[in-house]
Amino acid sequence: MKLIRLIFGCSILSLSVIMTFASAQDQGDEKEKAERKEADKTSASRLRAVREIMGEITMKSLAGDETKPLELKPDPLLRYSDVTRGILDSCVFRVGLKGRPAALISAELYGRQGERFLLNHEFVALYQPKMKMQRDVFIWEPPAGNLTFQELPKAEPPVENPRLRLTQMRRLAEQFTASQMVGTSRIELRRLATPIDRYEPSDKPRADGSIFAFAWGVNPEAVLFIESDGERWLYAWAPLSSAPLKAKLGETIAWQCPPGPHENRTAPYTSIHRTLTVPKYFDEPSEEEGPRAKQP
Repeated sequence: MKLIRLIFGCSILSLSVIMTFASAQDQGDEKEKAERKEADKTSASRLRAVREIMGEITMKSLAGDETKPLELKPDPLLRYSDVTRGILDSCVFRVGLKGRPAALISAELYGRQGERFLLNHEFVALYQPKMKMQRDVFIWEPPAGNLTFQELPKAEPPVENPRLRLTQMRRLAEQFTASQMVGTSRIELRRLATPIDRYEPSDKPRADGSIFAFAWGVNPEAVLFIESDGERWLYAWAPLSSAPLKAKLGETIAWQCPPGPHENRTAPYTSIHRTLTVPKYFDEPSEEEGPRAKQP
């Protein structure tokens, strides 16, 4: 009888401990949900601020005899924040509405102190760029791009069905790995399973293309282009980081990128930093955001 009471008492105690732990976990989950909900309320306001910042960049195409304005796709290809690194909001935008992007531009807001925060822009020229961009006093006019396409060996030809072609591109992207050197440490980057962009590189039948981001945590550091010219599968890489980058196809080095320069007016990749004032509406709740880019 004593043994039964002892077992019963232990069971009650164990159940009490489990319920207490579960209650604490539930409270933690509720707190996290509340914080996330509060952040979501200001999401549209912060995206508005980023779009206004991007609107301060003028873009022109220098292809042909006449200069023409280049358009920025208003919805970012990728959007993320990282509280642990002080990133309030960050977006990657594509330049050009159709076909392969002419360039990628990132805008990262971080390091907030009161009414001031830091802005980091990355400008990434892609394939055969003929363009000129200006943000305040900085003018960017790269004579060359980052993309050098190579054929993917032993890849099955692109299929007719667009949905199945996307499956093909995903499987081809899975063959690659990428890493980044931060100081003396090598960081293995993770591939985001969902491509951040899909486009038609030409009007040929079965021409298709996708962009896959490789990230450190939530921060994209390199992008992989997988394209079909209608007959073959090709790939190319571009940086989204000033740190040295390396990619492998299986065990073979497929791409290496040296450190990127800062405020270089002709480099295919460059970054610039600015200090800006926080807009008054930045922390205001807003429900009007429209379609959001997919989160990693």
